[in-house]
Amino acid sequence: MKPNITGIVGGVLAFVSLALPWWTITASAWGMTFSADMYLYQVSDLPSSLGIPVEQGWFMWLALVLVLFSGLLGIVGSLKLDSKGLLGGGILALLSVIIFAVGLQIQLSTAEMTLGLFSSGEGYLTYLSFGFWIALVAAIVMFVASRKKPAEAAAFPPPPPPPAVY
Repeated sequence: MKPNITGIVGGVLAFVSLALPWWTITASAWGMTFSADMYLYQVSDLPSSLGIPVEQGWFMWLALVLVLFSGLLGIVGSLKLDSKGLLGGGILALLSVIIFAVGLQIQLSTAEMTLGLFSSGEGYLTYLSFGFWIALVAAIVMFVASRKKPAEAAAFPPPPPPPAVY
């Protein structure tokens, strides 16, 4: 049996999403532009004087763990041809995206400014970034891979019969 390449791609995409920012805010104040990227494991610096709460939260750590397990399940499930592993990987990737978005929105609702996952206003812009969307694509790819029937490896032809003896 051949490994499920689609599932492997989904697992690799889950790991790639970890290296990219999941949420970005760009703010302009006092003639300068500041930008902060939120990864699952850190938040880049944004001046606290802007009053924007972008500290690490529980949702980031939980999403990080879920994406790690999702990538592992996607790759291992593809190599073992286990559709349940791929389905589990897709579910974990989808849960990580949902938990991150809900947790971040809860944290942003405490801000002095009216911020959201996607928002803009006088001097600021926020949006979900590449890592978030790649994790969502990884979930979709793993769901598709879990529905894919395993391909049979090409069988070797049987050996020729022995020569007839007269």
